[in-house]
Amino acid sequence: MFEYIKLQRTMCYGTCPVYSVTVDNEGNVNYHGEMFVYKSGEQHWKISKKKVEQLNNLIEDFGFKSFTYEPGEEFITDQPSCITTVKYSDGQTKEIDHYYGHILIDDNLTAFEEKIDRIIGTKKYVNPRLYIYQVEEKTSEASIRFIVISASEIEAIDLVEKECDKQEILEWKVQKIGIATDDYYGPIIIMKSV
Repeated sequence: MFEYIKLQRTMCYGTCPVYSVTVDNEGNVNYHGEMFVYKSGEQHWKISKKKVEQLNNLIEDFGFKSFTYEPGEEFITDQPSCITTVKYSDGQTKEIDHYYGHILIDDNLTAFEEKIDRIIGTKKYVNPRLYIYQVEEKTSEASIRFIVISASEIEAIDLVEKECDKQEILEWKVQKIGIATDDYYGPIIIMKSV
């Protein structure tokens, strides 16, 4: 059994997501988003015992403890790395610094890293599916209207309420009008009409 698993994704010369995420054997997750991620800063959540078991099975089935990272001599510059660290209950620690610029014969290590991210649930903090919402005041003459890009209706309303300078509580009508296709690193108001 593992004591903790840590995954760190590093910078590249571009817009690669930079973050680290650690999960312990109780399912406590600590995430720190740095750059080119949807949620920057610290986030904390808990995953189920079943997901902790999935992670344990994943590192056992992959053979992480005995895996030898042997990159070829060919490489591409300016790529990010994924550093995976596992501390086992017996006190041993194993770390693999996987540079994505190395040309590998197979992508098992990359698939392993992606599975860790998927089980832990980092997608909603790094690069969730984003939608375009029209948020307008719920009155017959709708005097305030926003176009917002966010991951959810609730997040869109929260953003609009922070932007709104009216003192009274307003009711909002929200309509999903599309899917955002560009990279956005946080919820954003792209249009406001008053």
